[in-house]
Order: sequence, then structure tokens, then C-alpha cells
Amino acid sequence: MESSLVIELVIGALRMAALFAGPVLLTVLVVGIVIGALQSATQINEPSVAFVPKMLAVMLVVAVTGPTTLGMFVDYVREMIVRIPAIAG
Repeated sequence: MESSLVIELVIGALRMAALFAGPVLLTVLVVGIVIGALQSATQINEPSVAFVPKMLAVMLVVAVTGPTTLGMFVDYVREMIVRIPAIAG
């Protein structure tokens, strides 16, 4: 197997991982910063106050972006399966 092919496959896999995890991580980051600012302003240091909004935001983002990312994942896996003979041979 050529090194350029390996690099191409790794870059594709990393791109897919970033596309899947990006919206969720960005949402958790923004919600965490907002909740952290509110907690420091009100001096409430309860962990569940930060956890519940993050969990709800993640569920919302997964519900909204889930079908799109699932379609992208299926297309990527289909492409990889089609490329198996070229990779092995």
C-alpha cells in the first residue's frame, strides 16, 4: 500500500470525525461558557446546573444534525467498501 493512499484515507477519516463531532463539541463549548458565566455571576456552584443544559443542548444538536451526519457516514462507508479491491490489490 502506498503512503499517499494511507495519508488520503487517514485525512478522510479525520475529516469525517471532525464533521461528526464538531457541532456537538461546539455546542457544549458555547453552552458551557454561558453556564459558567451565569454560575460565576450568581455564585451557584452546583454541577447539575451545568450538566442538564449541556445534555439538553447535545440532544437537540444530535436530533437536528443526526440525519445529515448519518447520511454522510453511510456515503463514506459505502465509498470505503467500494475502494477495498483497489486498496487490497
